[in-house]
Amino acid sequence: MSTPPLTDADVARQLFQYNADTGHLIWRTSNGRAKAGKRAGWIGHSNHRQVRFLNRNVCEHRVIWLYFYGKWPSMALDHINGDPGDNRITNLRLATIQQNNYNSVKQHNNKSGYKGVNWHKGAKRWVAQISAENKKRHLGYFTDVKEAYAAYCKAAKELHGEFSRT
Repeated sequence: MSTPPLTDADVARQLFQYNADTGHLIWRTSNGRAKAGKRAGWIGHSNHRQVRFLNRNVCEHRVIWLYFYGKWPSMALDHINGDPGDNRITNLRLATIQQNNYNSVKQHNNKSGYKGVNWHKGAKRWVAQISAENKKRHLGYFTDVKEAYAAYCKAAKELHGEFSRT
């Protein structure tokens, strides 16, 4: 009787140990630059840790999902707390790309200091906007930035549900 071929999850479990407390993959054996007992991978695109797996560079959190659940994630994976370096399985959930975007932090070039709020030069007021279901929605003009942000937060809770990040 022949042995069934290894699944991707079997290979992941042979190559790595997974530390559920830290969310880290640790090499089980040494191979080239990979040293047994050391954390696997490097920081790659968008501050997501990458690992070399099955002759490809893949995001560590996707390999962790495979390791833990035995199959590749069928969708995007969202880091619940918004930290791409926190790969604890309790911080990962399946999401559409749109839901993953809902849970993003404010953009680095944001000048208001609040997600969803910009200064409108023409109106000389703060404007609150939100995107949902591939549509941008205007939430109003405000003289107070905090009022604009409150409008964004309310809309985010209603439109983005559990994936809202304010």
